[in-house]
Amino acid sequence: MTDIIVFSGQSNMEGQTEKLIDASVVSGAYEYKYANDSLVPLHDPFGENLRFDGTAGEDYQDYMGMTWHEKHVFGASAYGNTSLIPEFCRVYTKTSGREVIAVGAAKGAAEIDYFMPGYAGYEMLTKKTKAAINKAHDFSGNIYLIWLQGESDAIASKDTQTYVKQIKILAHALYNDIGLTGFGIIRVGRFTNDHRDDAIIEAQSRVCKEDSLFLMLTEEAAEMSKIPKYMNPYVGGHFSAEGLVKLGHDAANTLIKSII
Repeated sequence: MTDIIVFSGQSNMEGQTEKLIDASVVSGAYEYKYANDSLVPLHDPFGENLRFDGTAGEDYQDYMGMTWHEKHVFGASAYGNTSLIPEFCRVYTKTSGREVIAVGAAKGAAEIDYFMPGYAGYEMLTKKTKAAINKAHDFSGNIYLIWLQGESDAIASKDTQTYVKQIKILAHALYNDIGLTGFGIIRVGRFTNDHRDDAIIEAQSRVCKEDSLFLMLTEEAAEMSKIPKYMNPYVGGHFSAEGLVKLGHDAANTLIKSII
């Protein structure tokens, strides 16, 4: 059995860490690359820098600033470093016995609005996932979306009610458009370090209690944000390589327990 897992959100989902811990291939897992319609063995660095027209883009460099964001719909793990995806898939495949096709659909600094139906993030997420389904041939497995996002919404002072409404619309649109099995949330960490974070944290907790399409995969990110070894020492508000490996490991275990 093969499952498709879409990894979406912003820079912490892309992976903006300080080093590459492990570049080994994950047994039984593949990454779908949209730009050349291919399945490749899964490993870090994960993801593809994808332009809005679906063609291959450029690796992010510090000097590019917002120019990179203006050209790219999704991004790969920054500087070729560690992301959470390989560890998530390593745990998932080993424990569940299922193969995985991973689909990267994250972009740094993106508010949830970017992923709403009718906007660029949603349009490419659905196109890329449908292309991965077609590549899998006679696909009949589960389709999960793993979500690590909300820092930019906290910066923008989005209130809890608005975020709950938007994420429900997003999840149910994906249920209809790509046959989503479940929407797993890695609850956001602390970025503003004030009440604005609380609003998004509360929204993500609430939606998992209110709507059966959602599953809370881990609530530990907020506490991890206070522990130096789990945070990127060079980029504020971003998890370290060790931090993302932990989040990926723990989130995968929760998902597996929900389906076994």
